[in-house]
Amino acid sequence: MFNDKDIRVELATSEELYKAAKAVRKQVFVKEQGIPEDKEFDGNDFCSAHVVAYIQKRHRKLPIGTMRIRFFSDFVKFERMAVTRNFRKTNVAADIMQYGFDYAAQKGYRKIYGMCKQELLARWQRCGYHEIEGADKIEQNGMTLIPICCDIPQNPRALTMVSEPSLLTAKEGHWYDPPQKEKEFSKIENVFMKLKRLKQQYLNY
Repeated sequence: MFNDKDIRVELATSEELYKAAKAVRKQVFVKEQGIPEDKEFDGNDFCSAHVVAYIQKRHRKLPIGTMRIRFFSDFVKFERMAVTRNFRKTNVAADIMQYGFDYAAQKGYRKIYGMCKQELLARWQRCGYHEIEGADKIEQNGMTLIPICCDIPQNPRALTMVSEPSLLTAKEGHWYDPPQKEKEFSKIENVFMKLKRLKQQYLNY
């Protein structure tokens, strides 16, 4: 069994997580939906960002969802979202989408482009999307897809050319993570505080 706290969402910044994203898509799109593998893995994976949801089980990451993000001049495109069968009635898809919103906003984007099946348009509209006026519908893999757009709020900490150099050289998607030294200091500080409490409890310090 698991709960929402067991589920983690992050950007694929390692070979392990990149392979996890591909594994989810192969399971959902290739095996379940019958999309040819050469069409699913179209070459754009090598110039995209990949969001991955997984469950941490001991030292192993069990991938359960993913989404691909591609970047254009003034918008980003969310695509190839997939969630494994056992997790489709959970918040995994929403968590992946929210991560994508936050990530795009940190990079300074305000508009998200996507495509949805015609029969799922109302569902996406409830998520804040709207049809793109004048955009043509797309026939793809036997489906009719409608171009949709979502406007996201401006992030006051969005990265710019005058952002701190340390942010512009940080690991992608981890710009505002605490520096490692601060993390290590925090661990040492916690140990120190525990020792202090033990002294107070047993030695009346």
